[in-house]
Amino acid sequence: MAFWHYRAREKRMMDPCSRLFLYCRAGFEKETLAEALLKANEVGIGGVGSALERSGYVLLQPDDPAQAGELGQVLRVQDLTFARHLLACDGHNDPLPTRDRITPLLQRLALLSQSVGPFSGLWLGYPDSEAGKVLAPLCRALQGRLNESLQKHGHLSNDPHRPRAEIVFLSGTEALTGLSWPGNGAQWPMGIPRLRLPDAAPSRAALKLEEAFWQLLSASERQQRLGPGQTAVDLGAAPGGWTQVLLQLGMSVIAVDRANLSPSLQDSARLRHLREDGFHFRPVQPVDWLLCDMVEQPRRIAELVSRWAQAGWCRAALFNLKLPMKKRFEALLQCRQVLLAPLLQAGLRCQLRLRHLYHDREEVTGVLLLDRSAAKARATQRGHRDRVRG
Repeated sequence: MAFWHYRAREKRMMDPCSRLFLYCRAGFEKETLAEALLKANEVGIGGVGSALERSGYVLLQPDDPAQAGELGQVLRVQDLTFARHLLACDGHNDPLPTRDRITPLLQRLALLSQSVGPFSGLWLGYPDSEAGKVLAPLCRALQGRLNESLQKHGHLSNDPHRPRAEIVFLSGTEALTGLSWPGNGAQWPMGIPRLRLPDAAPSRAALKLEEAFWQLLSASERQQRLGPGQTAVDLGAAPGGWTQVLLQLGMSVIAVDRANLSPSLQDSARLRHLREDGFHFRPVQPVDWLLCDMVEQPRRIAELVSRWAQAGWCRAALFNLKLPMKKRFEALLQCRQVLLAPLLQAGLRCQLRLRHLYHDREEVTGVLLLDRSAAKARATQRGHRDRVRG
């Protein structure tokens, strides 16, 4: 007990966090760092970073280390594409003794608690890489003992809005300790969703769509935009992974694909399968959702989604952009411009969110939400023009 109080007095009024740690998919470190530095510069915080290839993480060092905590709150994960989760962490690099990792970790957490008060909880994690995955048993073994000690010394709170303590193991003897904020970060430790593939799902694409709905839509948006009575067009639907999820939500679906759908979907009265080309298909009337998972150049997909939005054929869209192996970040920025520029020029109010989901590979998943009243007015205006021309 005396140790905790001694360390607290020694570091009083000092911010122990000096850098940011960002989780990402192994192989996407360069893109994660480039985007994080760009966003940091946009809020007036310069810095440098390190990104080891296939490490599954990025470290970002602000020019002023005292700004790490601030940057950890203003650099919103929801506004980043490639980072799954982020935390502001301390500068400790001392190796952990294998005979007792608990004591030094508790010392570091005590300093953090003195800086911000009690934590809302504690997450333990490791990079999502081949080297990192072997650390999972260690994290499970330490989680309970660390929680118990933090609770005993008053460093845990029942307030869910307080900062969360985090420990990231880089090896069995190296770990970073830091803070994340529940309102700005992943819903799951390490940004890895805990989802289960639905029974009889035609493909694992169902997990991707479920994750997209959780990651890219708020709770109120899911309640308002997903459910019985909604209509959707699924371009490139075969074998039907996304279509099945939509049907299970109670939606009516037009699945557009020249290939066959899974036999498990054939008995649904709310499904219509059209063997047409997704780029040439036009809906008879506007739908609530356009979904598109066609294998095509990302720019063409961005143009397609933008065209549907401009025409008023959909009120929201969810789509995948298959990024090239080289210049992924540059291609993503180009697609964003291609998609949004015509909509902004037309005066359409919309929100575009892009994330590299856990269940994504080389692609990025996007959601475009159009203002409901604006989208309805646009569709009505387009319908009136078509009648006049007819």
